[in-house]
Formats: sequence, structure tokens, C-alpha cells
Amino acid sequence: MNETSNKEDLKKVEEGLARNQLFTGLEDFYLKGIISRGEIRNWPAGTQIITEGDPGDAVFFIISGRVKVTLYGEEGREIVLAILNEGDMFGEMSIIDDKPRSANVEAVQELVCLVVTKGAFLDYMSRHHKVYMRFFAYLTGRLREATRKIGGLALLDVCGRIAHTLLGMAKAKGADKDVVEIERPTHEQLAAMIGSSREVVSRALKKMTQEGYIKIEKDRILLYISE
Repeated sequence: MNETSNKEDLKKVEEGLARNQLFTGLEDFYLKGIISRGEIRNWPAGTQIITEGDPGDAVFFIISGRVKVTLYGEEGREIVLAILNEGDMFGEMSIIDDKPRSANVEAVQELVCLVVTKGAFLDYMSRHHKVYMRFFAYLTGRLREATRKIGGLALLDVCGRIAHTLLGMAKAKGADKDVVEIERPTHEQLAAMIGSSREVVSRALKKMTQEGYIKIEKDRILLYISE
């Protein structure tokens, strides 16, 4: 990465990376090592960062902003696979299996990322065994999450699928409480994530609110978890 113009910018990059599970709790030299191999890039909301089928030549660490990971059906219907926020990363799968991108990634807010090329990322991993092991634990977690989502979509009704999805979003942030705060997705995003329609999701959220399972506020959802 080119030297940042001031220490405040560099601190923001380091703080964003420190939220990523590959680097949480590690010494500063791990962060400085990956930063030195990357480049800070910015995109406005609405920009498509990755297109399905493109070659995978870099991994992206989100410093600020939000993206959605999507696929499109034969009739153009959008399916949202994930919503990623500050501290998350994307683009790593193609780095490992050397195959084309498997999904689309679009910025839904103004986005700032540390972008690390494939060669630089693999070189970094080869020199930092601790991060290497965390990376494969992360990939294992993604596989478990995919299994959980498939089971939820196949076996649960709409309310159950919404709860399943919200709980997955909470676990992704490390939440382990009776009441979990989740950054509020739109009804359209939730519908795309569970394979339903906006209207059905709206009715289900209203029912879940009335029954006391969730509380919807302006920019967040409170999910009440019981044993």
C-alpha cells in the first residue's frame, strides 16, 4: 500500500482489519504486514465490485461500508447470499481454488477496502502460520454456515427462515446474548436471502413483532433469544 497521507487514515485501516477474525487479538506486525501488501480502494454505493465468472485475482477486506453477495436466477431474480460489513472479507474463495468468481458483490453503501492481490495474499499466508490456520478455520465456519442455511431453507416456514437468517447474522458478529442487536436489512434483502417475496416477509415480520420475537427499530432489529 502507498503510504497514507496521515496517521488517522492508517489507524482507521488497522482498526477495520482488527475486526476481521483473521487478525483479532494479534500483534500489530500482523496487521502492518498485510497492509503493506495491499492497496486502499474506494467505491460509491451501487458499484459492482465482483462479477460472477470473472477471474479471482484479489481478496477484499472491508474497512468501512457494506456489500451484498448475490446470484441471479434464469429470469433475473436476485438471490442475496450474504450481507457483509466492516471487518468482513470477500473474494477469498477464488484465491484458494483458482476458479472463477462464484457470485456477484455489490456495494450497498460507500465502500472502502484493503485489496490484496492473490500473489501477495498467498505470500503473506506462507509467512504467517497463525493467520494461515485462522483462515482455514474461517473457511470451515463458512461451510458450516452454508449447511445451516440449506437446512433452514428446506425445513422451516417463513417466520422460521427469517429467524434462522437473523440468528446467523447475529452469530457472524459473535453475539451470544438473550437479546441480540442486528443491523437492519431491508425487507427486499431478507426476501432475497430466504427465497421469498417482500410482501410475505413484511407480513411475517409483523407477526413476529406482535408475538414478541423481534423488535424493529429505525436501523436495527432486536432478536429475543430463548433457550
